[in-house]
Amino acid sequence: MRTHEQGPSQISDPVRKFDDAGASPVFSKGRDLEQTRPRLATWLLGQIPDATEIEVDHLAYPVGSGLSNETILFEARIRSNGQVRMEELVLRIHPGSYQIYFEPDFRNQFDLLRALHIDGGVRVPEVLWYEPDHDILGHEFFVMRRIWGRVPVSKPVYNAAGWLVDATPAERRRAWTAAMEQLCRVHLVPVDEVSFLDKPALGQRPLEQMLNYWGQALSWSSGGQPSEAAQETLRWLRENIPEEQEPGLSWGDARIGNMMFDDDFNVVGVVDWEQASLAGPMQDLAWWLQFDDHHSTRQGIPRLDGLGTRQETIDFWEERVGRRADDLHWHEVCSAFKLTVIGTRVRRIGGAGGLELASSRVADEPTRLIGQTEGSADA
Repeated sequence: MRTHEQGPSQISDPVRKFDDAGASPVFSKGRDLEQTRPRLATWLLGQIPDATEIEVDHLAYPVGSGLSNETILFEARIRSNGQVRMEELVLRIHPGSYQIYFEPDFRNQFDLLRALHIDGGVRVPEVLWYEPDHDILGHEFFVMRRIWGRVPVSKPVYNAAGWLVDATPAERRRAWTAAMEQLCRVHLVPVDEVSFLDKPALGQRPLEQMLNYWGQALSWSSGGQPSEAAQETLRWLRENIPEEQEPGLSWGDARIGNMMFDDDFNVVGVVDWEQASLAGPMQDLAWWLQFDDHHSTRQGIPRLDGLGTRQETIDFWEERVGRRADDLHWHEVCSAFKLTVIGTRVRRIGGAGGLELASSRVADEPTRLIGQTEGSADA
């Protein structure tokens, strides 16, 4: 395990997302962290064979992160073979009553992060241990190494405030290029390395699996009373589903706000894999474009000079991945539909931190896109 003696200055932590002024919220889940501390220490003793004593301290929820999960940062003081070492770790706990995503598969998340870390192309945190026993912390969980980086946050949006605003256009371009490279590397991961993401019970083809999953998620998120607009969008997606459906790894929450950067504007971490599937890379490209738009022009905020335009993003992706962005319009409607489902769930559980996802603007987006012709969006 890597020991961390002194953290880099002016850099946020791995899953911690906050602006430079510290204005982003902390999404506490109501857990008593003091009670968690001894339980976690006892459990860790069983995971580290040479440890004779472990003290867990400085448990804290990250700032600006954790709407869809429970993430706790902590330090472990480990005594073994007469020596003491300090480790900075991250505890990721399966969501409880605040669950945003339908049936999140925690074991798959752990296995995916482990597979990607072994592959080495995508820079993800190294996962260490998975625990299925709910009796320890109330839910299944896993522990991963803590890495350091700063994140382009959405509160306040990175195009209006924060370290990217303070950067030069050349530095922003370096960050955008590094981010696009990591996005493309996700889509170059061989399918056989992540075949455990296949869900044949949901359908034979990858997009069928994905649509069936989100159809179930719509019913669940709305308490069995989905809006007519959402049902109509789902019908449209089923009727217009692309014929060619080659399986491929889809990150599921592909956006620059789920990447961490060092002081040289290089990507050091790609996080938040709750929605990963084999639905293919086009799902990620569409999601990326949707959030790029949502965090700039759709809010009336100009995209920062140096960050790639819509067309530059598509061109970069096509050249690096080696395929055309076919059926992009369908995938963008699908992305807008998925965001509507998530917004419906957020609204039902009263997730104040995600109110923008529950807005009428988000709910109306699929209908607006269906009314467009493919390729008509602004570059």
